[in-house]
Amino acid sequence: MVGGPSYSAPVSQRRRRRWPWITGIILVVLFGLFVIADRITVGLAESAVADRIQDQSPFTGSGVKPHVSINGFPFLTQAIAGKYDDIAVSGDALTIDQVRGIDLNAHMHGVHVPLSNAMDRKVNSLPIDHLDATATVPYAEAARRTGIEGLQLSDNHGALHVTLAVSVAPLGNVTATADADLHVSGNHVTYTVRQVTVNGMPATDALTPQLQQAMNGALTLPTLPYHLHVTGVKPTSSGVQATAKADHIVVDTS
Repeated sequence: MVGGPSYSAPVSQRRRRRWPWITGIILVVLFGLFVIADRITVGLAESAVADRIQDQSPFTGSGVKPHVSINGFPFLTQAIAGKYDDIAVSGDALTIDQVRGIDLNAHMHGVHVPLSNAMDRKVNSLPIDHLDATATVPYAEAARRTGIEGLQLSDNHGALHVTLAVSVAPLGNVTATADADLHVSGNHVTYTVRQVTVNGMPATDALTPQLQQAMNGALTLPTLPYHLHVTGVKPTSSGVQATAKADHIVVDTS
């Protein structure tokens, strides 16, 4: 007697075909849970670091809360190692050394914080391998720091533009303008004007030295936090921007 057809093989094949789909779904779910856990953990760590930095200069007593973000994915591997690749700290309209309206943006690279300290919000210090930052001083504040009455500074397509209302013989009260070259040594910034115009016309050779002497100036940048030392300055649309860096430092947050 000939037996009926067997369907065991197709059923087995269908089951084998399902397993890749099931495995894929499980992996997607696990990855989703990992991402959620990663983002929750990074949020807790950012909050802990922000709370500590807020109590330090230049944020303490300023009414400005620092914005802190821990960059890099996955975060959990950084947290387990206790070393963070890039912690970004920023604050707007800060007052540093009586200079108002400073925008500070810093990136801390190689920040050593044990996971247990971060989770317990016991971040008493931040050992940092390298730190780079920019601090932008508004033009009005930069001009005030020169001590030159009637001086105005601005940006002219990437060049420092100098405007000065001044009285010169024999013309009387005039408005002199010029682009200038910036120089920096430590926190000391100087600028020297180039070709000067007077009321929109090129200054004469006789007047140029007198006007340049009146327009050239210098200012001292505020002492930046986190042991930063200034490496360069440039004009931007919002002010004189100083670039700065520091290496192998410890920021005390206790």
